[in-house]
Amino acid sequence: MQSADKALAILGAFDEGRRDVGVSELAGELGLHKSTVSRLLATLERRGLVRREGERFALGPELARLGALASRGLTLAGAARPSLERLAERTGETVNLAVRDGERALNVLQVDAAHFVGVTDWTGRAAALHATANGKALLAFGDAPLPGRLARLTPRTITDRGRLRAELERVRSAGFAVTVEELELGLHAVAAPVFDALGSCVAAVSVSGPAYRLEEARLPAVGELCVAAAADVSARLGFRRAA
Repeated sequence: MQSADKALAILGAFDEGRRDVGVSELAGELGLHKSTVSRLLATLERRGLVRREGERFALGPELARLGALASRGLTLAGAARPSLERLAERTGETVNLAVRDGERALNVLQVDAAHFVGVTDWTGRAAALHATANGKALLAFGDAPLPGRLARLTPRTITDRGRLRAELERVRSAGFAVTVEELELGLHAVAAPVFDALGSCVAAVSVSGPAYRLEEARLPAVGELCVAAAADVSARLGFRRAA
């Protein structure tokens, strides 16, 4: 067994009727040496995937975070797919749904355009909040703090915190976010926020494409289409805008 397989086998040993395990019993069940199991458990503990309780181990808080994120992504994906498919058809560009994962925007659903150029599968991939349209929408309409570090990814990436705050004010005023070659040269994108029944920003819907096709002059109109699509998704999640 490779190390990753062994670690997953350890995590798989937990179930509803078995909330904690010991090194010796895991070693016996998995056919591994106790020192190997101890080393793997130590690695999992450092990652927050398990926690030590005396001489035994239980599942850790990082698994709870990942599980909640996965569950939220699946629920959002089901609610969002019809709207994202219509948005991709109307714009002819790639559409993504993203949620916040720490200081990154994690893409949980993608609907591809008919074009071959500019189509990259971002599902399951994450990118910096400050350099993506989805990320800016999540920052502008969410209640979490700004990222700690604003890395420069292209010459157009916003790396000054004052400039980023001003940009997020513009996002809130317009209702959608725009990035022009800030994540990658030649890539433009727009995004709008998705709200749940409690009025919290839980995701963002984006349209992205190559600069020669998704031109800057076209971004405001596409942004309004994003706003409409995101509003449809929000309504499916139970959000009702105050009159």
